[in-house]
Amino acid sequence: MSSITYSERIKIETFCELGLSNIQMSDRLKRSPATISYELARCEPYQAE
Repeated sequence: MSSITYSERIKIETFCELGLSNIQMSDRLKRSPATISYELARCEPYQAE
């Protein structure tokens, strides 16, 4: 499993702002929903930096 890249983090932040679900984000980024959930759990509210 590879790490989430900075550009993916920026996309996740944008997707959060747009109100996308974890599954929608995972589909768009070609990542597992668990990976997205883990990344979002790192900080609230989610910020890429």
